[in-house]
Amino acid sequence: MIYPNWIMSIWTWFGLFCLLSCAIWSFVLWLIYKTAGVYIMIERRAAVLEVIQSHGEITTEQLFSQFPDYTPKTIRRDLAYWEQAGAILRSHGKARVNRRYMFQMETQYSEREIENAADKNALGAAAVSLLNGYRSLFIDSGTTMMAFARRLPDAGMTVITAAPNIALYIAAHKPQCSVLLTGGSLNPKTLSCSGYGSDELIRILNIDIAFMATSGFSQNGGFMVGEFFECEVKRSVIAKAEKVVMLMDSSKIGKNMPFTFAKPSDIDALVCGPDIDKETEAYLLSKDVQILKSDIIRL
Repeated sequence: MIYPNWIMSIWTWFGLFCLLSCAIWSFVLWLIYKTAGVYIMIERRAAVLEVIQSHGEITTEQLFSQFPDYTPKTIRRDLAYWEQAGAILRSHGKARVNRRYMFQMETQYSEREIENAADKNALGAAAVSLLNGYRSLFIDSGTTMMAFARRLPDAGMTVITAAPNIALYIAAHKPQCSVLLTGGSLNPKTLSCSGYGSDELIRILNIDIAFMATSGFSQNGGFMVGEFFECEVKRSVIAKAEKVVMLMDSSKIGKNMPFTFAKPSDIDALVCGPDIDKETEAYLLSKDVQILKSDIIRL
């Protein structure tokens, strides 16, 4: 039986469509697989470091038993990664925390805390004016957020934070406030907890207002941060918060970082210094972001 040419053309195009669809779906599935693999690797490495930090020193055999779902070869690769990063030291079947590395990370945080201190104090003071009777608030990690925490009124609020140093400060100096620490793995560079358990806890919380910090901002990249798990925590908080306030000094503008956690449309207000450039200000205003400029406060 001979089919008309138009029927053959339909079958030819249908076959090409099926092949193209299969190719696209194969690529999508491959991309999902690779992305999931990277996420699992990052999460596993963070867990390995967390176990070593909690013990101080641990044998590789003990570490293998902590991660029965992974082969010893995989865990050894993770140990090699952290050894190369300088976070741990390895010898004779053991792994231990590199105290010098931890001290260096703490020093870096201390150095950041005194950089642009007047600007950070001014941002913190301005941000407090936006509380407006909110009872449940999230305070992000970072030196700017610590400046904000110091100016927080002792007014019986529930404070949620991913920063242990901020949680300790509020517990010690704001006795009328209750404090909830999200938990997870501690990043010594930023003094921020993220990863295990933190996202799950945030998803069941009710957050009236979130005060967030950013490591970089650009019109193309939005608000950015350098750590993957911290990016995930920030996204979870923003998704749950009724109102989102971003604190950002001018040094962050034009600075690109690996992970975007928010776009201007995700935030309600920006607290910034009076030196914000006109282009950035106009761009954020066009996205319906309220802009509150601070005054410089000298201590």
